[in-house]
Amino acid sequence: MRLLSKIRIILAFALLILGMITLHAKDNEKEETAKYMIYLDIRAELDAGDLTLEEAQKKWRTAIKQLKKEEGK
Repeated sequence: MRLLSKIRIILAFALLILGMITLHAKDNEKEETAKYMIYLDIRAELDAGDLTLEEAQKKWRTAIKQLKKEEGK
């Protein structure tokens, strides 16, 4: 009886850990999508000749900092 109780506790803990990993993976996917959208926006401006490479790099860093700030809230 004691063995079954321990097995149940271990399985519940394993499910909790797997659930947390799954949630973290979904959050990371949203962040990657946001970064990719920023990249596409900057790339379009760069290809159109509206930005120089240095300006594009600065805009990228600024956008990523802003994204991290929003993520922290």
